[in-house]
Amino acid sequence: MKFYKVVAVAVMALWACGAAAEGRIAVFDVEAAVLNTDMAKKRLTDMRNQAEYKKNVSELESLKKKYDKVVEQFQKDFDILSAEQRQATKNKIDAARADGEHIARKIESANQQEAQSILQELGPKLQAILPQLVKDENIGLLLPRKAVLHADSSYDITAKVADKLNNAK
Repeated sequence: MKFYKVVAVAVMALWACGAAAEGRIAVFDVEAAVLNTDMAKKRLTDMRNQAEYKKNVSELESLKKKYDKVVEQFQKDFDILSAEQRQATKNKIDAARADGEHIARKIESANQQEAQSILQELGPKLQAILPQLVKDENIGLLLPRKAVLHADSSYDITAKVADKLNNAK
């Protein structure tokens, strides 16, 4: 098993050297580049300022406070509560947790839907910009940022892509 790891590391090192000979190596986070554009920031801010979204956030905060209060009271009174009271309180806690999780999923879903919409909208611009940036930067190997264990910030072109998307019309 150890032998295979050594061989895999050697192959990857040779592969990286070959890629470096053709051009430099870079990493790139598509989602971060797109969501850091001015248009995406504005759309996400607009979505977060909608009444329904604000209502959900407010409701989630209220539920969290209520949940924390009930849990704290339950922990304080645990020794003096009867078995039925403990069960009733646990049911209250579980209901509050479920309500909070439901609202949190609604908020997360709204964020994901808006982000997905932005990614789809900017996808064609990204497809037009990326090949030219790869050529201009002499990039021989472009890797997804999330697939790399470690890369120094000098290898990351995400900010450059976001800037090019901001300037593209």
